[in-house]
Amino acid sequence: MQMADWVLLILRVATLVAEAGIFGTLAVQALSGPASAGRAAQDRLLAGLFGALLALLPGFMVAQAAVMVDAHGVAGIADAVWLVLLQTWVGHLVMLRAVAWVATWAAARRSVWLALAPASLALALHAAAGHAVAAGEPVLFASVLVHVWAGCGWIGGLPALVLALRGPDATRLVRRYAWYGGGCVGLVAVTAWLQADALAGGLPGLLGTSYGQALLVKLGLLAGLLGLAIRHRFVLAPALPARLDALRGSIWVELGLGVGVMAAASVLSSLPPGAHSQPDWPFSVRFSTQLMDDDELRREVLGAVQALGGALLLLVLAFLARRVRWPAIAAALVITWFAIPHLDLLLLPAVPTYYWQSETGESPASIAAGKAAYGPYCASCHGVGGEGDRPLAKSLPIPPADLTAAHLWDHTDGELYWWIAHGMPGPNGGLVMPASGLDDATIWSLIDYIHANNPNKPADGAPRGVHVH
Repeated sequence: MQMADWVLLILRVATLVAEAGIFGTLAVQALSGPASAGRAAQDRLLAGLFGALLALLPGFMVAQAAVMVDAHGVAGIADAVWLVLLQTWVGHLVMLRAVAWVATWAAARRSVWLALAPASLALALHAAAGHAVAAGEPVLFASVLVHVWAGCGWIGGLPALVLALRGPDATRLVRRYAWYGGGCVGLVAVTAWLQADALAGGLPGLLGTSYGQALLVKLGLLAGLLGLAIRHRFVLAPALPARLDALRGSIWVELGLGVGVMAAASVLSSLPPGAHSQPDWPFSVRFSTQLMDDDELRREVLGAVQALGGALLLLVLAFLARRVRWPAIAAALVITWFAIPHLDLLLLPAVPTYYWQSETGESPASIAAGKAAYGPYCASCHGVGGEGDRPLAKSLPIPPADLTAAHLWDHTDGELYWWIAHGMPGPNGGLVMPASGLDDATIWSLIDYIHANNPNKPADGAPRGVHVH
């Protein structure tokens, strides 16, 4: 990331924290009532957050415009700001957010409940700048919207809650807040799962893309937040007022994790979703049940699973019966030692690009380009027709693959890409097919041509890369 990107990220996080603080403070004030303890301190907090936000939004717009247009210098950035503000969706949203927050400030001087309406609109406009709108999926956008409202209402209200816990009605407020906070926690958890399912790109995207890795950080912080929320609800709140100081301290820890969640969310908004990226698989193996089609191998795996189940029962017995504890633990360890190696049948080799997919759509132009490249780069070994029957093939230690055979479809696009780009490994550690040195576009066009030249293409929707030969 360049300096401008870091500045934009910092401003994005700071803006979101200020927006969440305003929305959450208003929500806590609505819950606690106008006569609650700490109301004057909450009003000062609210004024400071409004001032910070109205100072941050112009800076955020300048940084956003500079990054979007790649502008440099005062004049170039000024031109970029006007261009982005007047001619882009992002610019329009920022202007509308600023108007909504000014309306929130004006309404808050009259009624907290009245101010929550433009504040909710401002957060909705914030959510509208994310991936859900670009994806054009109303259900996904609805989940993002609820996620933003619930998350900001929960995390943003924590400082105001601490200020309100100074008075004699702290116990009553905590119990009232427990219902509100519990609802927000539940909504955040459910909507986080929905977004991860839609945008992460499955396990490959979660582990193999920058978006997925940032999402894992966010989910980990959310798990910590959920743990603290559960502790507050079921451990500290029932023990009030004796545990009031412990609750205040724990809420500050919760707020720190919440700011981390907002930072992770801001990073996610600047990255392409894992579902739209090519994941780099970080392991040399992948989990698969493909070999379970073989009866003998299936019995071997199921036997190992049953043995591990028996080891688990022995550990339960060791926990319940002190007399046999150590023999049971020893037996469980021995069983596990012998059972684990049999589960290797569930792990198959994988190249880093295993889950990559061709983005060409096997267009006629790409197939034609692949046909032109096939002759000089592939035909000498695989043959003009792809059958692997050229005279040179007979002199090789391992005959070239028949590219017209059905087993071609047992391999993913990503596997074919890796072998063409990096070569095919042989049984003795060397390469039986050398690395091509070709650029990405040529490699994908070759794959398209090879697919188009194969007469055994599976039906649309049929699984590919399913079997191993």
